[in-house]
Order: sequence, then structure tokens, then C-alpha cells
Amino acid sequence: MFYINSQISTMNIMKKFWGSGGSAPEDAVMSQQIALSLTHLRKLYAEYVRPPQPLTEPEREAKLYSMLPLFCKVFAGSSGQEIWDRFPQCVQLSEFATKLMVTEIRRRAFNENTALASCEIISYLEMGSAEESSNGWMLLNTLNLLSSAGPTVVQSMVAAALPSTLVKCLYLFFDLPELGTDVAAGTEITPQESRNLLQKVFVQLMSRLCTSPCAADELARRDDLSLLFSAMTSSCPAHNVSWRKSASEVLMGLSRSGLSQNTINYIHNNGCVSLCVDNMRAADDLPPLETVEMFVSLFCFLKDSADVSQVLLADLRSSQGYIFLGEFLLKLEQDSAPESTDAARNLVLLLASLAMCGHTELQPSQAAAGTPFKLSGFSVPQPSGLGTSVRNVHAFQVLQTVFLRATSSSLCCVILDTISSVYHADRANYFILESQHTISQFAEKIHQKPKEAQDKFFQLLELVVFQLNYVPVKELISCSILLKQHCSVDCSLRCMESLLSILRFSPLFKDVYREVGILEVLVQCLARYADILKSRRQSEEDGDGEEDGKNVDW
Repeated sequence: MFYINSQISTMNIMKKFWGSGGSAPEDAVMSQQIALSLTHLRKLYAEYVRPPQPLTEPEREAKLYSMLPLFCKVFAGSSGQEIWDRFPQCVQLSEFATKLMVTEIRRRAFNENTALASCEIISYLEMGSAEESSNGWMLLNTLNLLSSAGPTVVQSMVAAALPSTLVKCLYLFFDLPELGTDVAAGTEITPQESRNLLQKVFVQLMSRLCTSPCAADELARRDDLSLLFSAMTSSCPAHNVSWRKSASEVLMGLSRSGLSQNTINYIHNNGCVSLCVDNMRAADDLPPLETVEMFVSLFCFLKDSADVSQVLLADLRSSQGYIFLGEFLLKLEQDSAPESTDAARNLVLLLASLAMCGHTELQPSQAAAGTPFKLSGFSVPQPSGLGTSVRNVHAFQVLQTVFLRATSSSLCCVILDTISSVYHADRANYFILESQHTISQFAEKIHQKPKEAQDKFFQLLELVVFQLNYVPVKELISCSILLKQHCSVDCSLRCMESLLSILRFSPLFKDVYREVGILEVLVQCLARYADILKSRRQSEEDGDGEEDGKNVDW
């Protein structure tokens, strides 16, 4: 979510603009004044709609501007229903106000220099020191208040291309120069506070417009939806990063409100997902957490789109997005800064969430049902439903690939913890992912991992037996190979502890160990250990035994 870090709240700023509240008698007087102001507003509006004599276009605009401060004063803090009840002409007013906003912004955006255009637009929209110099600010606030009045008003704004116009503004704002610190004469707030307030109202208006499902369709029809994807993942000066976060919030608002198949087709046909991946790949100088924020925004959008279609998740794969994710995680591992460690952890958790997203439910492998060894009461579980069951194997594969190449304890452990949480989330997940041979592949490299990661790996193996009531034959064969290779004494000892723990769980594992070769390997280990003891005794007898035998190389 987008938060404004302003020292002065919106309420306080508006109080400065309109005047602060007072005691109960003063509030009563204020209520009476609001009622009189509403009557006056209705009169002004009637004269605007049916003027005594024809008005030129500039005169109509001036007359509309003159009503806006009064409208904002009357309805500041009012609910959408109150606006409807007290001013039934709100739909028609929203049409007039939207048309004026679109016209004014287009006039200023006509400048071919994007930096100058962005400055002219922001100057028009920001609050000035007096009402007469704040036409754009008043118009923006009026539209924001009206947008709370319900779907009919919002649809009228969408039909007049307001979302498309504001998205273009948002994209231009990436070129804004850095703000100064001097407070202008006649105003009580700093330039940064004024910018923060504008940004808050601007994004709030856009977010309200996005509650209408037709907003995404309108942006797609006008070919402006791709600008949001580009803005969400583009580099920009540090002082404009908040506008990029605004683009992310707007895009996520669109997806939460529901995406039509036409909108998804537009995103697919215009390569928007690939554009995001390319932008993030190119922005390798960004702080890690900023890149992770881009991933979060993109993944949230993809997650919502998966309720309608699988096509955008497929686009992530075809654009090598999963490969980039793995590369980015390994790059973060090389940076020992706490920020990079946090970013890696957040990204791993994000991948686990993405693994649960998909339009099509995946079924567990039935190979488990045909295993020669079954614990009492075992049956292959069925997926419990959307949100807990794995539906996107490609996201899970990133975790698996990264673990095999990772070297740090922090990354290895967070991946193993995350895989454990995936297995816990739905008993069917292990069986859905059985074809990935996750634990078997990990067993081949586990002796190279830090001790803490080794402990978590064997806990993962035990989870399959203790929690899923399943005999993991392939995984046990991998443990047999691990012991036979005896690459690491500590790892072999930890493996033995885990195998003993599993053996205590059920006598069935006596037969399992014999069948998969573990018993044979244990005999070989004992024979090797006996030879070592014999050799050491002989050395001691010859006077050469100086070693204390604490580190036995199996």
C-alpha cells in the first residue's frame, strides 16, 4: 500500500485552508453556514446549467471554477450517500468537472518536452496560497469527493477518459525535478507537504476510479494500461520513487476490482509482463528492496489475473521471469547487508505465495498410491482448494533451483522453511510436487550446506513421514547414497539420527531400510569404522598413534 510520510496530516492542512473547528455553539453556527452554502451552491449550479444568457467556453469554465471551493467546503468529510442525498445533480456535475479536468491537462501536456509538461501539470494541480490560484487543486478535490458517490458517478468519469488522462499524468510525473525547500509567501506548508497532499488525493481518486471494472477496459481500449506496467517497474530519480509506488497501487487496485478477458488479452498481446521483467532486469542499480516491491506488485496482479486466465502466468514463464527471479535471489545472497537478506527472505515468501496461484487445479501424483510400502491409514490426499494448494509448479521450481546453488545459511534455511510451510499448507502439496524430486535432489548437495540447513533438511524428510504418514522410498534411497559416499562426517551423523528417528516411528521401516539399501550401507559403515579402529590400535602399539580419534573419517 502507498503511504504518505507527511508531517502534517490531510485533516490539519484542510483545516488551515478552510479554518479550524471550534466549540459546540460554533459548530452549530458552522452547520447553519453549511446549509446556507448548500443553498447558494444549488443556485450557482442552476445558473451554470441554465445561464440567463449564452456563455462562451472560457466563461463557462470560469463559472464552474467559481463553484468548486463552495462544493468542497459543503461536502468535505461527507459520505458518498450524503452527497447523493443533498446534491442529486452530482452525476451531471461530475461529467462537467471531468470534462474540464481532461481539457486542462491536455492543454498542458501538449508541450513536446515531457519535463516541462509535467511541471505545468503539477503546478496546475497543486494547492496554491489562495483559492483563486488553486483551480486545479479544487477541481481535483471536487472529483475526489464526487468519486465516492458510487458506481454511476465513477462510470461517468471513466466514460470521459479521466483514468486514461490521470495515468498519462502519472507517467509524466517521473520527469518532475526535485522540490525546493523554501515556503512560498502566503502559505503555511512546505513544498514537500503540498506535494504529498496532492499525491494522496491524486492516488485516492485513481484508486476510487479503479473500483469500477470498466476502468481497466477503458485504459486498455485507449492503450494506456501498458503505461502503468512500465511506470511500476521503471527506474526514476529518488525524489520521484513515490510516484512509481503510486502506479503500483493503482495497478493492484485494478486487478482487485476484477479483470475482464479483454483486458487480459490486451496485457498479453502488448507484452506487458515481459516489459516488466525487462525493466527490472535493466534496473540492476536499484536498492534490493525496491526491486522486491516491483516483484510484489507484479505478482499481486498476476495472482488476481489467475482467477480469470492462466495466460499472464504463462507470459511470466515465456519472458524468462522465473529465471530472472532465481538469478536475482542468488545475487542478493552475495550481499551481506541486512537489507539484502530481508529482500531475499521476502522474495522467497513471495514465490511460495505465487506457487499457490493458478487458474487450473493440479492433482497429486497417483504413483504414491502404488508404493510397495504403506503405513497404516495412508491414502493420497486431495487438494483442499485455491489459496493453499500448489497450482504453479514453475514458481516452486525457482526455490528448488536456488537452494541447489545457494551457499549461505540464511538463504538455504529460509528456502527450507518455506518449502516446509508449503507442505504444511495442504497435505496434497507434497504429492502434487512429487515429480520434482525435491528432497532427493537436495540430498545430493546437502553435505555442502551449512549445518543449520542440514538440520532443517532432515526435519523436512521427517515431516513427510510423521505428518503425511508416507514412506518416501526415493528420498530414503538418496539418504542411502549420501551415507555410502561419506562426504561429510557431520552430515552422515545427522542423517543417521534422522533415520533412527524414522525407524522408531514404525517397525515397517526395518523392511524399508533393507529394501532400499540402507541396511547394507550401515554394515559397510560399521566395517569401515572397525578397520579405522584396528588401524589406530596398531599405530598406538607402534608408538605412532598421536591422534585422539575425535574426528573419524568414515
